[in-house]
Amino acid sequence: MLKILIMGLGAFFVMQVHAFSCYLTVAKDNCWKDYNVTIGVFDTSNDKQIATLIIPEGSAWARQAFTCQPGEKLRFQAQFTPVFWESDQGKVYPAKDFWTLPDKPAQGDIAWNITLCYPEQFSEVPFPPQAGAHCKCDLSGIPPIKP
Repeated sequence: MLKILIMGLGAFFVMQVHAFSCYLTVAKDNCWKDYNVTIGVFDTSNDKQIATLIIPEGSAWARQAFTCQPGEKLRFQAQFTPVFWESDQGKVYPAKDFWTLPDKPAQGDIAWNITLCYPEQFSEVPFPPQAGAHCKCDLSGIPPIKP
């Protein structure tokens, strides 16, 4: 029993040594300013949700810190409220791509940042009824991550 406990604690500390800081920064395009957007971050190896980011109505972007692992493969999914059609209630929109983190931090790296645009990088997201022809994400107002 003691041997199992020692092995378990050793594994815990080894996993903590390899943990790294990640940030998810998501901008929503100007056609989505009147909606709340929620992004879930998932580890694809076990499909466990590891972070949630919420961009509230009226905000153009948000950033969420989370703990990640070198080499980890991530997937993202989005939801929005309020819905414009009843059939969209509870619907989840997956990101078009998966993201694989580097195998190890480069010298001087203190964190990794993943930047996404909603809805551009998500599949099958409908256009809001009031959307015009000039929907775009503006990343210029997002401040850099401070060390």
